[in-house]
Amino acid sequence: MAILAAILYPPETDIDGLLASVARKVAAAGGRVGGVVQGKAEGGAGLALTDLASGTVRPISQNLGPLSTSCKLDTSIMAEITGNLERQIDAGLDLLILSRFGIREIEGGGFRSLFGRAMLADTPLLAGVRVEHAVAWAAFHGGLGHDLPPDEAAVLAWAETVGRKAPHHAAS
Repeated sequence: MAILAAILYPPETDIDGLLASVARKVAAAGGRVGGVVQGKAEGGAGLALTDLASGTVRPISQNLGPLSTSCKLDTSIMAEITGNLERQIDAGLDLLILSRFGIREIEGGGFRSLFGRAMLADTPLLAGVRVEHAVAWAAFHGGLGHDLPPDEAAVLAWAETVGRKAPHHAAS
């Protein structure tokens, strides 16, 4: 079974809720879980990432003004978060969760480098991939990844096959 997996989900899916639930269950079974899930920043303005290991919430959007058409993603904060996730991988994880393999990763940025780093460290990695990005995801992993449905039992069953500390999916 591939240690690299993506939950292929339609837009209406609460992917971050699903990923956070999987993280809680793997951690409750004694697994070392790292990574991030996405949510709204405090006050609802912009996006934030929640670190699954520490619970720290970091806003990742910068306020560029109402007329800006530039990317609002704060690349310096993203670089800091990426560095922290690299340290988590290096310290040893049973599961790394990344909220998205999306446009930034497809274009070569975002958390793309973490996918390779996790694979080199033999760390199982789970990410959310919107169904419209499935072709780009398949091209990226070149047959080394596994596609999962947006179903917690199926995701936990995958985690059980690749992880040392995943909960038995029947207990979900």
